[in-house]
Amino acid sequence: MLENFQFKSHYELAIVGCGPAGMAAALNAKIRNRDFIFLGSELCSPKLSKSPQVDNFLGFPEIKGEELRQRFLDHLKQKEIIIVPWKVANIYPGPPFTLIGKDQSFEADAVILATGVSVQKLVPGEAEFLGRGVGYCATCDGPLYKGKTVAIISYDKEGETEANFMADICSTVYYIPFYKEVGELDERIIQKKDKVREIKGNQHAETLVLGQEDLKVDGVFLLRDNLPAEQLVPDLQMEKGSVSVNHHLETNIPGLFAAGDCTGQPYQLIKAAGEGGTASLQAIKYLDELKKEK
Repeated sequence: MLENFQFKSHYELAIVGCGPAGMAAALNAKIRNRDFIFLGSELCSPKLSKSPQVDNFLGFPEIKGEELRQRFLDHLKQKEIIIVPWKVANIYPGPPFTLIGKDQSFEADAVILATGVSVQKLVPGEAEFLGRGVGYCATCDGPLYKGKTVAIISYDKEGETEANFMADICSTVYYIPFYKEVGELDERIIQKKDKVREIKGNQHAETLVLGQEDLKVDGVFLLRDNLPAEQLVPDLQMEKGSVSVNHHLETNIPGLFAAGDCTGQPYQLIKAAGEGGTASLQAIKYLDELKKEK
């Protein structure tokens, strides 16, 4: 089914993240026959898959985490809900919202963030220089760095494709992998296996500080499995590292909702699923009101 999937230019709703919150949101959207796209990774909810036993999910006493995860996925399959393995690099508020990835962009009238909690901390200087030499999608911004020097910090093998792409554009490409077994890199790429300490500059990112040396750069790209929610959406209001939401799971940006671990503690499976379902219902209500205004 996924092989034949084609992006549309516009959806009513985009759900970003395929953990329990995202799955519950997608289920509610499907049941209510909404036009939506459900974006996730190849392995949805890895934390749940590693849990030896779940004791507090209502109706499923003493079930293994992976078994429960498969039940969630089977439920989606039964409802013919497709999880599209597409990484979002940026979400620009609208209306409508614009979602951008490395090879595609599209619009959505409403968005639900169900991105979970990023285990990778921000690099000092990352937030400060975001959009000013720091980015999350090298292939998206590649033309801006023609003939220049960039550093790519990657947490998975997908970064190799982006680095090889940039080698044809840039004068110098540094590649700093934070995973084992790097594959085939273009011979022009300079690989550095070192700690990343800081991104420095004045009005624009100029230096990537490593453990053993400083690299003079025009741009720095950080390629993670999951981006922190606050880095995805400009001006998103946060509170103690979590997305700030009200009782209806609305963020400070109209049409943008959030659910699950990204909204903060408690990090509980049943809380995430409940918030996902609620966020979907609230997003649908928002969409209906949007239609009335038109």
